[in-house]
Amino acid sequence: MTASSSSGRVRVLVPLDGSDFARQVIPYLIDVLRPTSHALTLLRVAPVPEGHHPVPPRPLAFEGWSAQHGWRGQEPPVYYSQVYEGAVANLEVELLDEARRLAAAGFDVTPEVRFGEAVPEIVAVVEAGGVDMVVMATHGRSGVSRLLLGSVARAVLENVHVPVMMVRPRATLAGEGLPAQETALGVTTGEAPA
Repeated sequence: MTASSSSGRVRVLVPLDGSDFARQVIPYLIDVLRPTSHALTLLRVAPVPEGHHPVPPRPLAFEGWSAQHGWRGQEPPVYYSQVYEGAVANLEVELLDEARRLAAAGFDVTPEVRFGEAVPEIVAVVEAGGVDMVVMATHGRSGVSRLLLGSVARAVLENVHVPVMMVRPRATLAGEGLPAQETALGVTTGEAPA
């Protein structure tokens, strides 16, 4: 794999969904990748935040406010921009612990937050360029459970044209309370077999 960033490092996209399961990829990154040759982007994709953007039909000064009692009426409106900015801030805080842990191990780490469906957003980040490889946790389901539950990892694998490394947790790490990773799991280019 060739490094295509200006720093000469392989740019690795690490999708996280906020679950303990997805975070289990972090020890694997520290153990397997080298900080001197890999730069990491932690991607958190979440549902589009709900909110409303009401526009007062009349000036607030004439409705719901009096000089003697101040504001008397419904709660002031919450604007979508406030909801959106709050959601971004909360998701960035979620990524902060993992980013600090990886930075302490010597990696250059960039957190990124997007809203929408996981697979299309992950694919969009890869297609926008600047990603040489994707590393993500997978449940490794097969058969009926995969058909019923779907697989984000599989869909990403089928829709990107960069290598995808999937990590399936196994035993418990000492002191971490999280399952450890498989030592070697599927690395593929994302292209269909010939």
